[in-house]
Amino acid sequence: MNNLINGCCFDVMGAMKDNQFDVVFTSPPYNRKRNDKYNNHTDIVEDYYAFLHQSVSDCLRVCKGNVFYNIQQTSYNRRDVHKLMGAFSEQIIDVLIWHKSNPMPSANIVNAYEYILVLSDTNKSLKANSTYTLNHFTTPVYSSNPYKHIHRAVMNPDACGYVLRNFAQKGDSVLDPFMGMGTTGEVCSTMGMNFTGIEKSVDYYNGASERLKQNKQMEL
Repeated sequence: MNNLINGCCFDVMGAMKDNQFDVVFTSPPYNRKRNDKYNNHTDIVEDYYAFLHQSVSDCLRVCKGNVFYNIQQTSYNRRDVHKLMGAFSEQIIDVLIWHKSNPMPSANIVNAYEYILVLSDTNKSLKANSTYTLNHFTTPVYSSNPYKHIHRAVMNPDACGYVLRNFAQKGDSVLDPFMGMGTTGEVCSTMGMNFTGIEKSVDYYNGASERLKQNKQMEL
């Protein structure tokens, strides 16, 4: 079952009950400053640390299990990301590393990985669904993204799939407060999980709605 909401995640989550979801999987905007990934929307935030802190706090409140929070440190946000990790050091129970096999070229050090912070107010450690589950995985950047005419920074479904396949259960309720084009929802549908997504951009919300509708029709 999919429940898609067009609105600001802070307003929507503020009205949600405590411990409403089994899992949160999300990837917030990275505050890139160059603003070269989005057509009708900017990910530039004046106080980016406060933005991150509030979103993590809200995710922890509405989630009774684990929050998987995907964030990449960049030259624009490095201090804020590391400050966030310090602020939630008691809640971070693990860190997964997403290695990208085809990262964007750079004249300096190529940024080839992203963090997936695993946070919980209840769990003390991260339990996997099978033995010898690695805390890192590799996928390419989603170069074949079929939605780039709407959203140029869509997550590779294999990245979300690795996390949910190994650390969530069929039937779980999963929240993504920064839904974008609905990758988390698509993965949840293939794994028999119930998905709730929040997205403030009307274009992305409409795109995600159409994507998940088509995915449902293909399943039938």
